[in-house]
Amino acid sequence: MYDLLHDFSQRPKPFSRYTAKELWTRPHLAQQMLNFHLSQESELASRPIETIDRVVGWIDAQLNLTGKRICDLGCGPGLYTQRFADLGAEVTGVDFSAHSLDYAKAQARQPIRYIEADYLSDKLPEGFDLVTLIYCDLCALSPAQRQSLLGRMRQMLNPGGQVVMDVAGVGSFSSKEESTVLEDRLMGGFWAEADYVGIQSALVYPQEYLSLDRYLIVEPEETWQIFNWFQHFTPKSIKAELTQSGLEPDVMVGGLSGEPLKEDGDYIGIIASKV
Repeated sequence: MYDLLHDFSQRPKPFSRYTAKELWTRPHLAQQMLNFHLSQESELASRPIETIDRVVGWIDAQLNLTGKRICDLGCGPGLYTQRFADLGAEVTGVDFSAHSLDYAKAQARQPIRYIEADYLSDKLPEGFDLVTLIYCDLCALSPAQRQSLLGRMRQMLNPGGQVVMDVAGVGSFSSKEESTVLEDRLMGGFWAEADYVGIQSALVYPQEYLSLDRYLIVEPEETWQIFNWFQHFTPKSIKAELTQSGLEPDVMVGGLSGEPLKEDGDYIGIIASKV
């Protein structure tokens, strides 16, 4: 136990450990994350429905989604895919959470193709007019993972195809603070059905505009950890990563509802074209 706690007390190098998939594939956590997706009281996993409607409306106003072939990466329970399909698009959703995909399929009002896959490593479909990556999915990835994913998204596109995505801006980084919390059943039973003790260590890396929420979950029969990295961007830094991957930003706004872009804003919304 000493070795484990000593390791937990250390400040890990940025993106030295990656466990994001655990949140979506452990059965209890998969249900918890689906609940957060659908909740109108928390923005942990998804935006409120009213905001999602504004986002989809703004994207449609910019690109006219009717008849377009769209792939939504990290589609979760289909909150965006369903709305794209309602607008007359031919839609595919990709996610590695079977639990969320089952919900999406059950709720589908239109024919939507859902694929269970890890968009970082599994084979992805191609031939799309538009690929979306919404609610800051890119922010959870290391620089190498981001470059790989952006390149894979480019490969999915038809000539002249576009990407729509958003990332966190540096404005929201200013509220990050370091802290440590130890609680019985941390977060009210979020991490496991039965008894456990949880420790959360919140770390901030100012030079990198990077934060980490690290969790140590101690159950009677198992001890495990979650590393939630979160990268914040300036307009210049995200544009550089897109350009390096062969994507040219056409539109950059302060969020996917079309807010004005600010250098120190909380969000950056992007429409980029395949070069």
